Amino acid sequence: MAGQWAQKTAEQLLDRGLIDAGACLILGGADTGKTTLAEELSKRLALGKPVGIIDADVGQSHIGPPTTVGWAVAQKPHAGFDRLTPGGIDFVGDITPVGHLLQLTAAIVQCARVVSGAAEAILIDTPGFVSTGPAAALWWTVERLLKPRTVLAVERGGELGDILAGLKGTGCRIERVKSAADVRAKSPQQRQAYRQRRFEEYFEDSRLHDICLKDVAVRARPRSVSQNMPGRLVGLRDENGRDAAIGAVGAWEHDSALATIRAPKLDIEKIRCIVVGDVTVDIHGA
Repeated sequence: MAGQWAQKTAEQLLDRGLIDAGACLILGGADTGKTTLAEELSKRLALGKPVGIIDADVGQSHIGPPTTVGWAVAQKPHAGFDRLTPGGIDFVGDITPVGHLLQLTAAIVQCARVVSGAAEAILIDTPGFVSTGPAAALWWTVERLLKPRTVLAVERGGELGDILAGLKGTGCRIERVKSAADVRAKSPQQRQAYRQRRFEEYFEDSRLHDICLKDVAVRARPRSVSQNMPGRLVGLRDENGRDAAIGAVGAWEHDSALATIRAPKLDIEKIRCIVVGDVTVDIHGA
């Protein structure tokens, strides 16, 4: 079972003192058991110290909604990442790193900076984006910026070889782990259903907010705000450059410079920037 594999692997890694301090960047393809292992490591670490968790899997998020990098600090053993209270989120704008490598890099680094002030050990769970040249460039850049103590490579059969070859001599310790043999691959339909449920949970107690577009910066791809705006996800960013929430556009009136956005309860007067994403969601009432 994947759970037993994660327990045994976590015990071995911690007994060797590989994950007890500093940042640990966990890499691996989709459905290799990365998150299950990260959860088990965090539960055991939290027995003795606060442990920071950064969930960078923007398509299958457990901390915060999909399209975001979320973070939390576990002060004690927990039942899973989705049971933790998010400390914050950073909007990437899509459910895949493809086309959003800069946004994902910035989000991971931003979250790491915040978490480092609250936890000695930090686990960074990542999406299964490992098989292309851009993927290698992404993780080489993240390593360069964060300087993790350990890179934990969860592999089926050496598929991370090119990425790991580019990390030699960087100062981080590379630890290769054979993935769980019985992890079941999720179908596209299962992944989509999970995202929809996470979005519905996030927007469950939301309300409509009116924002004068003349009072905020709008960051969007060229011409992207001229079409298909209802249901479009946006990041709602404050003056400190942190995302207070994500929202779903209800209406976007260019002529009157007024946007109506469904989002969780927040002080809308503190929002200084709207970041327009590339995902449209079907949320009842949005």
